[in-house]
Amino acid sequence: MRIRASIALLFPLACLLGCTLPYTPSPTPADTWENWQIQAGSAITSPPNTYPSFLGAIQVQGTQATGIFTTVVAAGTTGQPLDYTGAFDSSTEDVTLATFGYGFGYTQPSTPYALVPVSVTGGCVYPPTYTGAECLAIFAVPSVGVQIAPLNGTYTGTLTGTLGTIGTTGLPRHIASLLASLTLTQSSTPNSSGQFPLNGSITFPSSSNLSTTTLAGTVSGEGIALANVPYANPVAGPTITLTASTDPAATQITVTNLDYTGPALGTPYATLTGTLTLQ
Repeated sequence: MRIRASIALLFPLACLLGCTLPYTPSPTPADTWENWQIQAGSAITSPPNTYPSFLGAIQVQGTQATGIFTTVVAAGTTGQPLDYTGAFDSSTEDVTLATFGYGFGYTQPSTPYALVPVSVTGGCVYPPTYTGAECLAIFAVPSVGVQIAPLNGTYTGTLTGTLGTIGTTGLPRHIASLLASLTLTQSSTPNSSGQFPLNGSITFPSSSNLSTTTLAGTVSGEGIALANVPYANPVAGPTITLTASTDPAATQITVTNLDYTGPALGTPYATLTGTLTLQ
């Protein structure tokens, strides 16, 4: 289905963004939620390092359209997640989403999950709580967007970094390359912030003494954040945090930081980076 969409995104800083970008329906049914990243500039980065950026989800269901987006206004700073409602017109293949008058639109690119140029138009708007007479900030920048495929399956590859044990006994700190296997299942629906929950596990070679561990977290745009499910008893298992990003087609995961820390003296720790590929 070829879709041309108009979407509205609200800036917490009261800027009006009107844009045009290609929209790629996923190969799954049209009523599923889709993960999107839209940002100022000419390239998609993870995490976004040009601002403003929009991370969230879009759903087309029959004649109805829905969206949830969070605005990233600076590094580590996000606005309030906002809900969007609209309609799908099958005769024109347009999707319209709006909240408080903000908007941008896009048309389907030739390649699924391809980078999409965004045509931005300016405007002015009053936030719901504003009672003054002035027209607030007018804002226009070039932007790009991309739909991110679901992260489902097993990703394997070599992670490299520091490996050792906690305390004075056992394996000393050294540089190691480990074959890792990360299995993930992505929720079909986003949470209230437009992030898609992820569940899975990570496995290392038995010789590394790093145990197979259950993970949970989210993917938002291309950004992935995972951690091990908390233990009721801290000595029962390791603490793992994993920060990563995916390509739009979700065929690779780039691990920018994986911290593994055992629960007690003499247990392993590791700090690893690398690339995992969908099998």
